[in-house]
Amino acid sequence: MKSTNNFLIICHLCCGLCMSAQQEGASVNHSFIAYTVQEKDLLPESIAFDPVKENFYIGSTRKGKVLRISSGGQVSEFIAAGQDGLWMTIGLKVDPERRLLWVCSTGGDNLIDYSLKDDEDGRPAGIFKYHLDTGVLIEKYTLEEPGAVHFFNDLCIAQNGDVYATHMFAEHAVYRIRAGHGKLEKVFSDGSIRYPNGVTLSDDDSKLFVAHAGGISRIDLRNNEIKPLETAEGINITGRESIDGIYFYENTLIALQPDINTLLQLALNEEGTKITGSTLLEVNHPMMRYPTTGEIVGKEFYYIANAQFGSFNADGSLYPMEKLYEPIILKLTLGPKAPSK
Repeated sequence: MKSTNNFLIICHLCCGLCMSAQQEGASVNHSFIAYTVQEKDLLPESIAFDPVKENFYIGSTRKGKVLRISSGGQVSEFIAAGQDGLWMTIGLKVDPERRLLWVCSTGGDNLIDYSLKDDEDGRPAGIFKYHLDTGVLIEKYTLEEPGAVHFFNDLCIAQNGDVYATHMFAEHAVYRIRAGHGKLEKVFSDGSIRYPNGVTLSDDDSKLFVAHAGGISRIDLRNNEIKPLETAEGINITGRESIDGIYFYENTLIALQPDINTLLQLALNEEGTKITGSTLLEVNHPMMRYPTTGEIVGKEFYYIANAQFGSFNADGSLYPMEKLYEPIILKLTLGPKAPSK
């Protein structure tokens, strides 16, 4: 018991050190509960919104399915577990104009009954294109090779319907599916982008921002130039403080840092080449347990508060229900551009 207590003390000290840069934000609490989902073992990673019918969509890594939440809060199954060969459901995005739901899906241990071994079987991944009103699969684009570990992480949609998706492990890259062309193509791969995660477009679709383990990179789609964003001193967005979901908003970036339970607003200079300041929007909300991705709806930001990744025993089994929590969707009102530090 003594060694266990010492271990817990060390853990608390380490957590304190990791959060030292955000001590002023430790009590920030601006979010409210928007929705709860009754399935404690959903392990949700992603959320998307249809502004036409005002429905939210929630993806499950544990069950490989997609839920729909109506404007009235009713939860229903939109895409069934394993339907059309879905694996873990990772990134989701709605194309309201074309009535499409795009889904990043990847094999992995979170998924119930997943048995493939990375080094032998490889890890499959794909991007699935569904009709938003019917849930019928239109097309899927998959990568499946023995021994190759694929992982499609997140995606964004340009105004012309082009889809950009991040991919990591076997290669660290950005893929594109052009609207109407039906082809998955690798378009950007750069050694400076490590483990790409969240991805977002500027309002005019000229710049693609990619969050990764080393920070945030900007891809100028007019000339395909890839450069890391300069970052003002004191703003930490690498390693353990790296970003998952990222969203362009009024020349700022709304960014989630899952490992430190933090939601940031990062101010950009006019050219979009440098992070000039940051505002802590939420830190250590009581409902947070690995916040992952979100969706901007007008002036509101809705986000997954508790993906609950890591809720597994040493033998690989999921924690019992009494140790899990109902998935929570939090929301907060976005303010003006973050001040410079």
